[in-house]
Amino acid sequence: MADFISRISVVCFAASYLVALACEASRLLFRSGVRGAVMVGFAGAGLLAHTLFLAWRAAHEPVVPLSSPYDWYLLAAWLLASASLWLTLANPRTPVGLFMLPLGLGRIGAAELSSTVPFPRSPATQVWGAIHGGFNLAASVAVAFGSSAGLMWLIQAGRLARKQAPSRLRMPSLEKLAGFTGRSARIAAWTAAAGFASGLVLNAVNSRQGLLDTVPWTDPVVLRMGALVAWLAVAALVGRAAARRPEGARTVAILSLVSLAVLTTSILWGVLG
Repeated sequence: MADFISRISVVCFAASYLVALACEASRLLFRSGVRGAVMVGFAGAGLLAHTLFLAWRAAHEPVVPLSSPYDWYLLAAWLLASASLWLTLANPRTPVGLFMLPLGLGRIGAAELSSTVPFPRSPATQVWGAIHGGFNLAASVAVAFGSSAGLMWLIQAGRLARKQAPSRLRMPSLEKLAGFTGRSARIAAWTAAAGFASGLVLNAVNSRQGLLDTVPWTDPVVLRMGALVAWLAVAALVGRAAARRPEGARTVAILSLVSLAVLTTSILWGVLG
């Protein structure tokens, strides 16, 4: 069994997610009685392989487990894939995977381009590193959830405005989608701010201990994360202020997609830069 688990690679679960996404997209083209079972089967198999892969890395890391940028991106992808499968089972007629699986696959791609070198180690940096990474992980997932709901809102609102007949894909109500998008934006802002603040503390700890991984306060990494936090805070405040207006829900939905674009740009800047 151990030998089997050790041979699981990123390709295994990424390919399973791709097949599940293809099955989800095919719902737009034709009906099928077995497609749902195939889609859930591949998504479940991918999630199982993903879980075993992370568990194997955690058990065989020579230092603190799952402590590199590579692992954090894979954890974000795992959370998105888990949520996608759970929501698909709970709402089989809602195309959740069509919106969330691409975001999870994007995190897997970012992981493949990221460093597998663990973060610096000391008792203090282990604690603050876990806090910093945990808050950033929560912010990333919250932005992904919010943008998925925001895109669903725009599609559903456009369909209703054009008075189109109901399609094969059932969307949640506009009220539910708007509420979820707004809550996700606020969670993303708070967790990103907490992640940035804990990152500053982590950097100060590293500086005091003389670690080589200390980041200058004017480093592009700090500036990039600061700009992301500032945007998420502005998006949350503007969305909250606009929520009571007639077009407030549309504004919140558009802001959620802009937040996803800003986050994606920040990730690409960090990974490629």
